[in-house]
Amino acid sequence: DALPISCLIVDLSDGGTSYQSTMALSKMWEATSTFFTAIDENPELETSTLPSMDVAEGAGSIHEVVGYASYKDGDTKFVETRFKRGEKAVMMPAEVETILGADSIQSIAESFDAMVGVGKDVVRIATAASSMEVDAFVERKKSSSSNQPSGYMEEDEKMPFIRASEAAIRLADELIDDSNPLKAASIEALESTAVGEGSVSMSPHRLCRYSNTQQKEEVMEAVFGAHTDTTFVTLIPAASVSGLEVYDEDAAVWFRPELMARKHWEAERRERGEDPSALTETIQIAAGDDETEEVVIPWHARYLIVMPGELLQLTSRNEIPAAVHRVVAAREGQSRLSAPVLLRARTGIKMNVERYFGNLDVAGPLLMECQGIPMEDLHDAMQPSSMQKQ
Repeated sequence: DALPISCLIVDLSDGGTSYQSTMALSKMWEATSTFFTAIDENPELETSTLPSMDVAEGAGSIHEVVGYASYKDGDTKFVETRFKRGEKAVMMPAEVETILGADSIQSIAESFDAMVGVGKDVVRIATAASSMEVDAFVERKKSSSSNQPSGYMEEDEKMPFIRASEAAIRLADELIDDSNPLKAASIEALESTAVGEGSVSMSPHRLCRYSNTQQKEEVMEAVFGAHTDTTFVTLIPAASVSGLEVYDEDAAVWFRPELMARKHWEAERRERGEDPSALTETIQIAAGDDETEEVVIPWHARYLIVMPGELLQLTSRNEIPAAVHRVVAAREGQSRLSAPVLLRARTGIKMNVERYFGNLDVAGPLLMECQGIPMEDLHDAMQPSSMQKQ
């Protein structure tokens, strides 16, 4: 049976001991706020500057879209951005840099890398653990001893775990689109199964704002209905205004991971004898030779929500189901900023079950059905019929 793992909440500061990733997210939040403030102050940016949603130039898949969209009389606005492969300073659509400037694009790129690093680790650990669970990397050979089961030979007990970990690292590096080019060693090893990929990342960094100006009464409304994502994981920085809800199948309830992150923050502050109602934290960062400076960061910049997607459900052999989630509008007068990264598969690689999952006899029918299929086709097959290639 699938394990009831709805999502993870990661403290990027490791309990307040390391702030590099937290600083990256803090600057990303500043850039996101600046973007939507600029649109509010200059509505022409929506109509004359920002392009509508379309397939990105140089894309390797019809799903690699970029652009700006506004729905529900402006209550839901977002810009779908992607980085050029191997060029983190180049964001598409280019018009976003026109609004924000190069420094802000660099900040968003740094936050993207920080989040993707966490996401790849989660996928690697989950995939390796599921392979270990079924002895996928135990060498099975004919045994000459009557005391051993047929088809099994004892070996160093650590080796299957090492091989499972190595295979999971290969999967994370080769199948997950982190916007970097494939490594030379992977290209050589995948010569017979690589089918080429475009110059644009399949994994978007989406900047969103959800408002509730149309709602006259103070009630909650789902502005993004219940769904799962065609991702390995969806990485959502905790927002200052909660609104993300994840379904807990065991308890049959929706819960808000951002509120759980806030409770963690408040409990830590109480333990340290600090004000639990504070919304910011002052930290010391290096500012030169033996010098430091104080920087104020928002509380929520420390937390990253990691939700399993449909591809992780596949690679974990159904051990970790894709998270069912939705977005609920903030109450009247509040807007919720969101900046998720949807960590998807490289379009140019074909699934190689033995390379990533070990012995084929324990791979299971679903993985075997995916053998040799390009990852773009797997992504397409998981989409609603209206979004599939014709």
